[in-house]
Amino acid sequence: MAHGETGTLDYPTTRQGVRDLDHPIRPGSGAGVNVGPAERAASTLGGALLAGFGLGRADLLGLGLVAAGAALVYRGHSGHCTAYSALGINHNRS
Repeated sequence: MAHGETGTLDYPTTRQGVRDLDHPIRPGSGAGVNVGPAERAASTLGGALLAGFGLGRADLLGLGLVAAGAALVYRGHSGHCTAYSALGINHNRS
């Protein structure tokens, strides 16, 4: 982003469920990463294996396995876990 441009900001929510406008999360700040590096690698690898197994099945269970695997791959790639965020857990020690 060039100097003087404004980007899209994200805002955390308070316990009441409203956006906390006093504490914006800046893009690229790493504030959304709450999964550690080893856990990210395990999620990515496990998700890829689960999705591959699901692709080999030609039924509704296979579709569910592909969806679960894709969610794990996304979790590993992004480093963000929504469940951890909701529970206030942070395994990222950086």
